[in-house]
Amino acid sequence: MPAKHGQMLDSLDLSAIFAAAGNDVVQLLGRHATLVAFERGQKVFEAGDRPRSIYAMSRGCLKIVREGSEGESVITRIVGPGEFVGVREVCLEAAYARSAWTLTECSIHVIQAQAIKDLTKRSAALGNLFMIMFANELARLERRLESKLYVPARSRVAAVVADLFTWFGEGSGAPFTPPVNRRDIAELADVTPETVSRALSELKSCGAIETKGASFRVVDKAALFSLARLCS
Repeated sequence: MPAKHGQMLDSLDLSAIFAAAGNDVVQLLGRHATLVAFERGQKVFEAGDRPRSIYAMSRGCLKIVREGSEGESVITRIVGPGEFVGVREVCLEAAYARSAWTLTECSIHVIQAQAIKDLTKRSAALGNLFMIMFANELARLERRLESKLYVPARSRVAAVVADLFTWFGEGSGAPFTPPVNRRDIAELADVTPETVSRALSELKSCGAIETKGASFRVVDKAALFSLARLCS
């Protein structure tokens, strides 16, 4: 779920991120968590690494990247404030399948893997929270697969632009420049960069957005989000 407007700059504490698990669990997590500041463009973890921690986003955004053997990479997901990554790998004791890079300056709660495993065994509320997270992730992947098969490219690009507006647009009609390029948008929408260009032209023609270079301005939010909802 994308961050709400304002969360990109505000820092979320553990009690906000893990509220559903209860105060006792939050206090225990806090004993094994460190809030770490990352600069833009830093690698948080690398594919193939053994999981030592989970990462709960306090502020900023990560990109999850699949990296090939010859240096090529594909962005598969953006993770914003209030979300966490690495739970699957910690629970399965499996290596990270993807790498994570910061898209912006970030503050991340780094929580020790062993503490997460111990607490999950002891706390039904924490286990339930992770189960909901896994279910939401599966639903997200199913929607993405179905969208690739059945939803027009314009709507898939609209959904990515709507998410970028939610993450980086600060809730206003002012222009904003997301820290991703057209190729990244293509990868997130499962289309080609050429298709992104055509889809953006269509979104401009229908009055939903304006673009100038790498900047976007949402002119008709209702129209943009109406198109994006076809992917939900």
